[in-house]
Amino acid sequence: MNLEEIIRDECVPQGDCMLTVQDVNGEAGFLYFKDGELIEANYAALWGKDAMAQILIWDLSEHTVAPLPLGIKRSLWDSMEVLLNPGVQPTSSGRLPVINTRTISKRSAPENTAYDHFKTVPGVTKIITLENGRHKSIWEDEEVPAEATDWLEDFLQKSKVIGETLGLGKLDKFTISTDRFHLVTFKQESVFIGVLRRHEVGMDDFEASCQYASGRD
Repeated sequence: MNLEEIIRDECVPQGDCMLTVQDVNGEAGFLYFKDGELIEANYAALWGKDAMAQILIWDLSEHTVAPLPLGIKRSLWDSMEVLLNPGVQPTSSGRLPVINTRTISKRSAPENTAYDHFKTVPGVTKIITLENGRHKSIWEDEEVPAEATDWLEDFLQKSKVIGETLGLGKLDKFTISTDRFHLVTFKQESVFIGVLRRHEVGMDDFEASCQYASGRD
């Protein structure tokens, strides 16, 4: 997938929208458009040009376009060409040369991933994401026996149906305990992030620790 083609073909014509992109390693980034202009970008704790610098070097695997959320403030004021091709000088006509953003060296990519901060919570053995009903394992502790979490896809779907039927609203956060582990799952943008922890680790408030690690209030 080519990010520039996705933007021009699917985002600019819509005017106001949010583009969610995911790379082959499961990283998720968000681009926000207002009146067909790119006004903001977000990846993990990064915003604006810092987030764009990381998203531009990804090999994209998936993308979705959704309505623009309320409350998004603009921090990107450069033209689309400059934002998608940072550091490239315009030609004598004032236009930027066409380049493929994939050719940017991946050596500038950070070694850490968007979900590494959850590993700082003691006892965490697995990190997953759930988006559009699809489950993906982001990280697992190789020294701990793997825990199956694909059943969460069915759990989320049933919870959605029950919540709508009973008028309980949307499910944005939940915790589950099994005989082997605790699971804290909460929603960031359109993605559910799930963090698993071993039972034997002594921590009273696992949910609060996960939210602190993610930088949420």
